Amino acid sequence: MKKTMVLMIAFAALLLTGCNKAIPAEEAGELLIDRLIYQERTNEFADAFEDGAKTGEELDKNAEKFEDDFLEGLLESDEAVSERDVTGLTQELLKQMREKTNFKVAGIKEEKNGATITYFITGLDLVNAVKEMTRTLIREASETAEMTEEELNGEETLQSAITILTERIQVIKIENDSIEMDLKLEKEKGKWFIPKDQEEVVSNIFMAFISGTEKPEELDEALNEVTDEVMNELLDDLYSQPALDEETSDDELKDAIDDLLKEAQESTEESSVQESSSSSSN
Repeated sequence: MKKTMVLMIAFAALLLTGCNKAIPAEEAGELLIDRLIYQERTNEFADAFEDGAKTGEELDKNAEKFEDDFLEGLLESDEAVSERDVTGLTQELLKQMREKTNFKVAGIKEEKNGATITYFITGLDLVNAVKEMTRTLIREASETAEMTEEELNGEETLQSAITILTERIQVIKIENDSIEMDLKLEKEKGKWFIPKDQEEVVSNIFMAFISGTEKPEELDEALNEVTDEVMNELLDDLYSQPALDEETSDDELKDAIDDLLKEAQESTEESSVQESSSSSSN
């Protein structure tokens, strides 16, 4: 009888140990992306991760933060613009991300209490979408160049930019090349969790899916580069044109354009300084 009791206790302990066993690292890595990016397998994630329901809500904040930052960036000017249109733009971008992007777990490095997961991520080509928006906007501005300043104001330009970008996002493509990223997950008592020092990595993974870049700074730099590229294309086109006035030489026209660009650059730098000062004071 005593021997039977010991066997029953051992069997019960074995069952309890089995219940506390974490799911495989590869499955945990896939589950995290499904919850973070595609908002799928919510219940499975809640079961497999420590305090899973709350952790899932924290993951959702990545999309919320992107929406807020994107909205703030488009609405930071003094020009009035429909917040509904901007919100619609960000929602369309998130929708395209969930429909078109993909990933795969490329490697697992197992550790005693966790694992480092290597992802190959194919995200949206947001940079090229913005480039095409800029080209279209400049072309439309050129076509209406005869309009007076009162007829073509900043509000109309910004609203036009939002409309064009929304159209571009509806047909946005994914990047040709995948981004390789590593994420470390840890486990305890049969549950996986995201260590504090990996929270920024999770945010960067979200950026990789929605923009095709790893970090916000990288996206900002890429957007600045495409703006410069489009402006240079415009300048090349202008410089190749004959002088508009028979009495104005090509060199004089080039100098005049350079002066205008210099003034625009100085204005942009002044605005950046003012924004930095405002951010510092806050």
